[in-house]
Amino acid sequence: MTVYHVDAGNDYTASTELFLRAPDVKTSVGAYQGDLFSRQRAQTYVKMFHSDDLAQMVVDKLGLSITAQELASKVSATTVKNTVLIVVSVTDGNAQHAANIANGYGQVLPTYVAKLENVVGDPKVGPLVQVVTKANPASATASGYPMSMVLFAAVIMALLVATGIIWFLDRFDTRVRSRRQVEEITGCDVVGKLPKTRALGSNCNVLQAFDESEEFKQAALRLSLNVESVLHRLPRIKAEIPPVVAVVAGHRGDGSTVATRALARAFAERGRAAGVVSLDAPNRELEEAEPVVAGSALAEKDNRIDPVTTVSCSTAALTAEIRGRDAQLLESDVILIDTPAFHESIEAQLALCAADAVVLVVRPIANTTLSLYRLVAAVKALDMPVLGVVVNLATESATVEGFYL
Repeated sequence: MTVYHVDAGNDYTASTELFLRAPDVKTSVGAYQGDLFSRQRAQTYVKMFHSDDLAQMVVDKLGLSITAQELASKVSATTVKNTVLIVVSVTDGNAQHAANIANGYGQVLPTYVAKLENVVGDPKVGPLVQVVTKANPASATASGYPMSMVLFAAVIMALLVATGIIWFLDRFDTRVRSRRQVEEITGCDVVGKLPKTRALGSNCNVLQAFDESEEFKQAALRLSLNVESVLHRLPRIKAEIPPVVAVVAGHRGDGSTVATRALARAFAERGRAAGVVSLDAPNRELEEAEPVVAGSALAEKDNRIDPVTTVSCSTAALTAEIRGRDAQLLESDVILIDTPAFHESIEAQLALCAADAVVLVVRPIANTTLSLYRLVAAVKALDMPVLGVVVNLATESATVEGFYL
């Protein structure tokens, strides 16, 4: 509709005014009857402007290159209330053309009416129709709405459409999109957000992200502070034993490993000894094997010292590994379990049983509300305290609800 009105603003409407003469009368009664006659005739003459015959007369007179039907569609006529005046209006893209056509109708209408009334050539009967005001291109009015009104209507329409889209997404979209959704479904606070960054690369290199992205580094440090603060308030945590925190997400690709590594590295940056237990549950050959130390505080990775102690083991050896087999882990201030995807592996549930608390990882858009509800219900069934939620690989917009993109 907006496009239509903008285009319509290029059309011009020119009008001519015609007077209908009453028959010659001698008395006042006759004058009244003549006036009534003219008014009734005016209503009839208005209908004639839809006539192809009348339009053809104008086409022939002006030498127009359009058909009578096309011309008739440009013309309209109305009567002036309580008078014997007819206003003929013509709309065209050119003001001069509109005025010429309107005047053309004013010229041929008297002849057309005289022909219908059968008074053609009768010297005793004067013209029944006379032109009072000719059409002038200078006074032609542009049709359509002013541009300011069109723009205002467009803005209102855009706001209505945007409101409709937001309502639709809120009502029917099952994907997790906002901080409000995360907190309502989990019943927990968002303790941290790890932003998207190219520094992670295709292999999710957290050490590289810490060096190249200050935003990622600061977000991870804030996350570690919040997790540590909540962790120390748990009654089941004993000072002499390092607390064990399982970092769990619903599906692979949600970034639980990124969250675990970022949290461990942030602890190390703050001078805390951090240990990471990485599960090799999909490889069944490792379940009966002795745990293997994949990294330590003195291990080098990409020619750099990794300050995080990393131990790889099977789910069957998980509890023993954490509780005493590896001395390096026992020297940590906190032990993090890089848990498999909860909805895809039973090992994830077993890993949670070996932990003191849980950190949930949510990746907006990638996660659905149903998946998050199921994850929260499973954690509650295990009676595991949840330290909070990490929103992973997301960009937060500046809205009241904190929408993630």
